[in-house]
Amino acid sequence: MKIFIVPFHVKPMDNSTMPSGFPGAYVRCYSPGNDYVEATKKSLKKLLADNIHPEEILQPIYEMNSDDWSRHVADKWPELASSLLNQQDFESAMKRDEVVYGPFGLYE
Repeated sequence: MKIFIVPFHVKPMDNSTMPSGFPGAYVRCYSPGNDYVEATKKSLKKLLADNIHPEEILQPIYEMNSDDWSRHVADKWPELASSLLNQQDFESAMKRDEVVYGPFGLYE
């Protein structure tokens, strides 16, 4: 299944699901979609539903196959692999048309 990796600069709003105590972060949203526009819209909707304010959509937006998730995690965040979705759970989330967050790159 084709998914898009949409990077954002974000800031927490009241009652945000984002880790607390930080004024902002960078995060990648993993979203299914027919194209990057649809995936970006889904990502924006998810961020706002989680009380996370999207300050900026960053570039580039990448495309990958959902079956590459485990390899992607191992390449990008090997030390965080155990705290992220496993391959089966990720693919299930994509089939349910959900947006999944990568790790938040928090700053002070």
